[in-house]
Amino acid sequence: MKWSPLALVFSLAAPISTFAQGGYAGAFLRNGLAARSEAMGRAYVAMAEGNEAAFYNPASVAFFPHRELTTSVRVMTLDRTFAYASFGLPIRPAPDSSKSRVTNGGLSLSWIHARVDDISARDFDGEEYAILSNSENAFNLSFALQPNKRFAIGLTGKVVLNRLPGVTRENGTLSTSSFGFDFGAMLQPVEGVRLGFAATNVNVKYTWKTEEVYERGTQNIDKFPRGLRAGIAVTRLKPWLTLAADVEKRQFRDGTLHLGAIANVKTLGDLRVGLNDGQPAFGAGYRFGLFGKTSELHYAFVSRTDNLDSDHVFGWAFVF
Repeated sequence: MKWSPLALVFSLAAPISTFAQGGYAGAFLRNGLAARSEAMGRAYVAMAEGNEAAFYNPASVAFFPHRELTTSVRVMTLDRTFAYASFGLPIRPAPDSSKSRVTNGGLSLSWIHARVDDISARDFDGEEYAILSNSENAFNLSFALQPNKRFAIGLTGKVVLNRLPGVTRENGTLSTSSFGFDFGAMLQPVEGVRLGFAATNVNVKYTWKTEEVYERGTQNIDKFPRGLRAGIAVTRLKPWLTLAADVEKRQFRDGTLHLGAIANVKTLGDLRVGLNDGQPAFGAGYRFGLFGKTSELHYAFVSRTDNLDSDHVFGWAFVF
């Protein structure tokens, strides 16, 4: 990938964006996540399937039926890497004689990693003087409570890190970090219908200080666009079929529509299709036994609107 001139990028105190998402900070968090949600067009705010559901709505963690370890990797062009790993578990306190009802909950811990390599750094004369890389990471801890069987609320605390090695005058790393929140709620008004609501990227921002890059360095704050999402998931039409729809609105961008469907194929796995803001996606999952537990392999094909090749997302989940 070619970036020219690099000095102009730093004069604006803006990070190198790993993905084309409108030029705002935190683009890697707007690039989707794991195979299951991607195959459904990201219509996932009312879903409680898989650890990736916590990314779209932290309240979903309270509905997790079992413990799960999940990993996912995305095959991308232009020397880019995107990976995800998470662990989630339900919290089901045992009732005692003094209580007729207990409050269920759940926890999810996840790591999101994005990286771009082979960035050609050039001076104002167009001469290449270094090959750079850029990485961004997000560490998320989600917690949810279920006051009753039909309603849950959740909170995600997130730490995001951005690193640009080899760009300071001492050939060191320019980095920044931030802490923020996501909030979510989930409601099941009737059996087989679930509603989800989420607010994301509250108080998340990058603060760039370039004193070590220039003699007269500057400080610039790049805020992550906040987002609102609402959706519905319906399973009451057929026991083997789930239909989902989300509406999302982010700062500085028009609203987007996400549609998805899952068809369970007996005990073998599932088939998934979706529309991510009009762009088709599809995928499949396969279940099998491993060490006496359930293991799942997932795949998603994701088309893109930015004239890049389509993405292939692979995932593995171990249920125990």
